[in-house]
Amino acid sequence: MFPVETSIVSDKGYEFFDHTADVGLRVWGATLDELFARAAHALTGLLVEESAVASSQKRPVELHASSVESLLRVWLSEVLVWFSTERFLVGTCALTVTPTELSGSVQGEIFETSRHRYGTEVKGVTRHQLSVTQEAGRWTAQVIFDV
Repeated sequence: MFPVETSIVSDKGYEFFDHTADVGLRVWGATLDELFARAAHALTGLLVEESAVASSQKRPVELHASSVESLLRVWLSEVLVWFSTERFLVGTCALTVTPTELSGSVQGEIFETSRHRYGTEVKGVTRHQLSVTQEAGRWTAQVIFDV
């Protein structure tokens, strides 16, 4: 589905859950790099109903925030802005993530109606119930999307 340039366990690494009028996301990974890549893939899958995304365009990314939770929100907001303004879809991620910095690159493509299907319209990434934790060697996060 969405390849990630970090090690991946056998599952896709995320699940959605209902949250009143919004959509919640739980995501997990062995590293912050994997967690953030999977979160981007989950958001892309929500936006385009899990359509396949080619890696025909590459763009650099560098973000900073005061905490890991804020960094996740800033990162997902960036992915959402790319889609909202340019119809750019994230395909693969090569990220280096610390609790306050994200750098690397993403590859993807521009949305094409002949290859992709519109999914859920996401208006924003909320702070409500936003969490990022590390426990037993695994990173987990929860985020709520305003739809």
